[in-house]
Amino acid sequence: MVHQLLVPPQEIRTDRLLLSPLTPGDVDDVHALFSDARTWQHLPAGRHRSRAQTVELVQAKIGGRIRHGLGSWAVRSVHDGTFLGVAGVDMTAGHVWNLGYRFVPESWGDGYATEAAAAAIRAAHDTAADVPVTGRVLTNNAGSAVVLRRSGLSLVWQGTTSSPTPAGVERQVWSDRALSSEQHDWLVAHA
Repeated sequence: MVHQLLVPPQEIRTDRLLLSPLTPGDVDDVHALFSDARTWQHLPAGRHRSRAQTVELVQAKIGGRIRHGLGSWAVRSVHDGTFLGVAGVDMTAGHVWNLGYRFVPESWGDGYATEAAAAAIRAAHDTAADVPVTGRVLTNNAGSAVVLRRSGLSLVWQGTTSSPTPAGVERQVWSDRALSSEQHDWLVAHA
């Protein structure tokens, strides 16, 4: 399946946020975020234990942007440039955009994830309108599910997979539209 990609502006401003493509210069901020246990309370095993993990993540996200015309951003305050988190959409091997966001705990509850998610979804639609925007969350992370719902995504699957999760926790898949059976199956297998 070949899609014509339209490259969106590399930097996007919302009312309160400056979304800039991740660069190697963001590694320290991203590592502080991804190594903070508070940001992994729903899935402690995901926490970055080494700076090398973060370098690999940032490089992968830069590569994804180069290949697909869009990717994750460093999120900063428009007002003072404070690093708030990482958010955006990344193309998956299942040929769906994966919406993701992780913010510094001090910024939680301020609506930044919803604001960044809305910008990411618009950019995904502008870049490859025929590709679904999806999100994957754990049922113990109700806040992330609220962001997905507020962003126009709907729950399309909930259950367990072979991937480890905390006891009693299920995985969810959300999407902004109907999925092909191949996309659905890939998402469930990688939830």
